[in-house]
Amino acid sequence: MNASNLNWPSVVLIAALVGMPCACAHLDGSGPKPKQDSRLAVQNAIQAVKQKYAPDSRLAIFDVGAQQRGRELILTGEVDRAEARIETVQAVERTGAKFTDRIKVLPDEKLGDQVWGISCLSVASARLQPEHKAEMGTQVLMGEVVRIWKRTTNATFAWYLTQSGDGYISWLQKGTFVRCTREQADSWNRGPLLIVTAPEDLILEQPQADAQPVSDVVVCDLVRKTDEEGDWHKVELPDQRSGYLSRKAATDYEAWKAARHPTAENIERTARKFIGRPYLWGGNSPKGFDCSGFTKTVFFLNGIDLMRDSSQQARQGVEVPLDEELSRIQKGDLLFFGRRPRRGGPERIFHVGIYLGDKLFIHSSEWVHISSLDPNSPIRDENRIRTLLRARRVLPSH
Repeated sequence: MNASNLNWPSVVLIAALVGMPCACAHLDGSGPKPKQDSRLAVQNAIQAVKQKYAPDSRLAIFDVGAQQRGRELILTGEVDRAEARIETVQAVERTGAKFTDRIKVLPDEKLGDQVWGISCLSVASARLQPEHKAEMGTQVLMGEVVRIWKRTTNATFAWYLTQSGDGYISWLQKGTFVRCTREQADSWNRGPLLIVTAPEDLILEQPQADAQPVSDVVVCDLVRKTDEEGDWHKVELPDQRSGYLSRKAATDYEAWKAARHPTAENIERTARKFIGRPYLWGGNSPKGFDCSGFTKTVFFLNGIDLMRDSSQQARQGVEVPLDEELSRIQKGDLLFFGRRPRRGGPERIFHVGIYLGDKLFIHSSEWVHISSLDPNSPIRDENRIRTLLRARRVLPSH
């Protein structure tokens, strides 16, 4: 995904300190303005704490601002750690400003002890704002445990601000997951769990192929195993629905994790299984992949956890030097594409793919397919040739 478009939770650093004009000012407009200096000092103090606790707003909550209400300066907003609130208060105190602290530390106390959740859909759409028309940031798969920070409501739906296991913050609609306590989430994780290994399948009401479906499932979903019956697993979903899943479609999760062997050949073999799957912004399932959702899924299926977005994945592993012939890059390395720094601005990572050797790479762009970085190849991707920025190696050395 394009990390630059991911904007929740935003970090609001507004210090609207409205005061009377300075009674004494230089006629030419130069010289310090105490109110402006105070405003800037408060802004800088808040920004410094934000940089420490939430340098990436996709992974931490720091939504803090300062508001002037009459003669009273009020610190408002939300953070996900008590330490962030304490340090913000201390930083603003050092500016000499007089204020009232009303920063809230999440999770919201109204949630009680049910500040965890478990996804109960094969694929739950997690959005960057609490509404269906908002941009989808990621997908949360069945059986994944999330942290719950707060709830909001509108006329029709209730949404919860959640954080998935990879740290990604997004909104899930009520009904796409079940709320629970930390103890209940831990109990779920202890299993016994099955991981779905088929790209897609169905949980059925009875152990027979023509039975009524209970739910669909996709690869990487987790369900609880309760029994076996012939060629079927009897399973339970996080919301306590139950049914039967073909034994060919899933396997014991712990045994599966122990059997992972992340090699370049296995990475390529896994990636090729998804050729033809459609591109979907925010997608990380066979129902649709964005570029980083594709690489994340492929590497997860081989026992390696990647961050959610391409700009985050570009910080994992070790740098591989680029040359014109791509001679240092190996099969299984990640390739990153984007825009080089302009006029002192930052580098921008827009896209990621997996190198296959011989200047070929596989990626999700319109659909999952193989392209070439060779200008003379019939499957060349001229845009990617122009925008290749870097390569990273995340596979272990053998």
